[in-house]
Amino acid sequence: MNLAVVAEPDLRERARCVSIIARQTPMSALGAGSWQELEQSFECGAAVGLIFYSPGLPGAPEDALDRLIERSSRVVLALEDGEETATPANVLRTSRPIAEETLILMARAAGRPSTPHRASFIPVDFLQMVCMSGGSHVLVLTQDGADVGIIEVREGTVWTAFDGLGVGEDAFARLIRPEMRARVSPATGTSKPRTIFKELHELLLDSLRRIDEGKVLTPPRLSASQIDVALSSESELNERIRQLNTDARRLLMERNYDEAVRVLIHLSELDPGSHLVRANLEQLRRLGYPK
Repeated sequence: MNLAVVAEPDLRERARCVSIIARQTPMSALGAGSWQELEQSFECGAAVGLIFYSPGLPGAPEDALDRLIERSSRVVLALEDGEETATPANVLRTSRPIAEETLILMARAAGRPSTPHRASFIPVDFLQMVCMSGGSHVLVLTQDGADVGIIEVREGTVWTAFDGLGVGEDAFARLIRPEMRARVSPATGTSKPRTIFKELHELLLDSLRRIDEGKVLTPPRLSASQIDVALSSESELNERIRQLNTDARRLLMERNYDEAVRVLIHLSELDPGSHLVRANLEQLRRLGYPK
């Protein structure tokens, strides 16, 4: 995974830059609001291909740029208009706030499409950034590399949360456990009804208290189909079910039973109440499929 790190003390500006890179370029993106957070980003296991650095970062040492050059071949120094500072020859300079076009061009030049996951964050930190910026994002939460649920934020407000055990505030608490990570989904939004009505500050305090008291379960892993359901509108889901039913009938008529089983398993996850899907699956399994 090729990673861009935005080292910027202002929360709104940091969230804006991270969001642009994550949504519009092949790079993953992390934000750092202090030198300590910046150093922690180097420990996430990803190759840091690009660093945007603002000199006012709290805790930064005098030789910050020299240290960053050792970490990444591409370092961009973001300066306020009229601000002057000694800049090494291999460090690029740009104005602060960084223009959207600059973020996109530099990230596209440095990135490579190695992963479909556009961003990876500690959930609490990212939720605070998104809500402060007034942004809208669909987050997929993962644990040990497996998807476990979603949290949707609309215009800076936590809207809903979903996992394999339920929805709402209880799901939210399960999904922000310290070991969780969040990535930005390609989905631009869902039509899910609102299930969370607390402000983020109150929601976090209550959830973290419950986690500390051991009252929050670990959510189960979700299949790709279950995540698909969570991110789809009702009309999109119905169309997908209709298409899969058509595919299953065609495969059965063609006696392509191995592939028919695969499609029917997918259908059973999207439409668990279908008696016909269950009956077809049971019949094929009795016949020994998949081989």
